[in-house]
Amino acid sequence: MSEPVFVAFATQKGGVGKSTLTALVASYLHYNEGVNVLAMDCDDRQHSLKDYRDQDNLVTEENPILKKALYSFYKNFKKKAYEIVLTNPKEAIRLISEKLNAGANPDVVFFDITGTINDPDIVMLLSVMDYIFVPVTIDTADMKSSIRFASHVVNKMITTNKTKIKALRLVWNKIPTRTKPNLCEIVDKYMSELGLESLESVLTNSCKFYKDGAVSGKTALFRSTVLPPDKQLLKGSNLPELVAEIRETIKV
Repeated sequence: MSEPVFVAFATQKGGVGKSTLTALVASYLHYNEGVNVLAMDCDDRQHSLKDYRDQDNLVTEENPILKKALYSFYKNFKKKAYEIVLTNPKEAIRLISEKLNAGANPDVVFFDITGTINDPDIVMLLSVMDYIFVPVTIDTADMKSSIRFASHVVNKMITTNKTKIKALRLVWNKIPTRTKPNLCEIVDKYMSELGLESLESVLTNSCKFYKDGAVSGKTALFRSTVLPPDKQLLKGSNLPELVAEIRETIKV
């Protein structure tokens, strides 16, 4: 049995989309591409992944159309929804070890992490990751925070060869267009001088990424932890392109 790949979507600043990215990528891999996924919700300040799963369970139970879609999907899917484990940075390593020793066999384990790089528990957790993806937006404060965080991980952790981390990539999120605008290209050049690299694919600043349904009246889900993204909403989202680039990076 091969070892799972540990992947973290991590930042030290909230609001840049790490939990949304975690849910979108994990769900697309699990439900669209058949990759066995397990998610560790390590952000114990808010546990966004748990909130997403709770909302998903609510809308698919209360909305008849979604309830029917859920039944139809799992009848053909032949697997369960991926597990979301609630934890914190200090306990995450122990919990995932227990899961694997008990027979869990994921191909990829996603870790949703937020916190300062000065926290020893977060540093320890980051050190056992295979790959780290850092969301970055064009907001000045968000951008500075993400670049500062990524630079610290590269310079203080990756270059020392004392961690498992094979690569770190930044992910442009909440971008106005489907392709990188000039500002992103300029910042990419600056980041390359710092030894940082971003993925080519970007996610746009679109309300579709927050479509998680409602108790009644809405039937199109895009961000869901129990179903694949709606096919119509998937068009023009850049999500398949982003996932393909992530798969190429993490070699899964």
